[in-house]
Amino acid sequence: MSSYPTGWPGQYPNSGWPQPQRRDRASHAADKTASNPGKFHWGDLFALIVYVGGFVLGAMLLVFSIPGVTEFGAQAYGHEPMSFQEVLNQNPMPGWFLMYSNVVLYGITGIIMLLVSWWPFVQSFRWFASWWWVKVLLLPVIWLATLMLTSALLMLSGQDPDVSANQEAVEQAAGESSLVISIVVMGLLGPFVEEYIFRHLLIGKLSRWIPVWVTTPVSIIAFTLLHFIGDPNMSIASVLPYVSMALAFTAVYLISKKSFAYAWLSHAFNNVVSVVLLHVTTTETALVTF
Repeated sequence: MSSYPTGWPGQYPNSGWPQPQRRDRASHAADKTASNPGKFHWGDLFALIVYVGGFVLGAMLLVFSIPGVTEFGAQAYGHEPMSFQEVLNQNPMPGWFLMYSNVVLYGITGIIMLLVSWWPFVQSFRWFASWWWVKVLLLPVIWLATLMLTSALLMLSGQDPDVSANQEAVEQAAGESSLVISIVVMGLLGPFVEEYIFRHLLIGKLSRWIPVWVTTPVSIIAFTLLHFIGDPNMSIASVLPYVSMALAFTAVYLISKKSFAYAWLSHAFNNVVSVVLLHVTTTETALVTF
């Protein structure tokens, strides 16, 4: 008699349920550079709910309605104390609040995701078990290749470079913060959160049930569209840079045998360089996927 509940995935192999992709455990164990994203667990579900409901849909903004939270941020950035409602009434939204809100929201989200994924994240550094110095030196190459791909896509589409609302907000926020805080939040935390969702979960874990050739385009499209939520001026030219970065980071993740750590490092390198450029110049090559 089956121990599965009625209708449980895997109870009836030919029932139409997505089945786990079978892997040769012996061959995986023999490959000292391959990563194992592991199975979905309740922690992943909680982190996903926090990200989608709290971060993307904005439920976590309620944190700033708590008395003293927004006022503290205003004073920390050298401004007169003001309430969350006063911030919302300003148009455009103050740059200091854009940065402060990202510090708080990415801080909360990043800590939650690190707590639920620290073990596969640490294990994924096994990608550096061989030729580690070559893989480190490839990080700036990946960054340059991404810029070249963006230029090629713009040229092929006949579009002139355009700046998205997301990029404008990032530049405004970075101008209100120190370089160190910008690097920590935009350069390290932001990429960790996005790589956890779009590569580790959507490709690494979901591919246990759905083929990679399906999860990969889903990840690329979702990553790209995320940066245009609420952007009324979305254009082909402003989308293409995010498409090229989605392609680059996804390729890195797959080529590195699903190394969460290497995808994060590639993404973080891009963002850290961009943050530094934003602080020292106004060059248009500084694009932060935040």
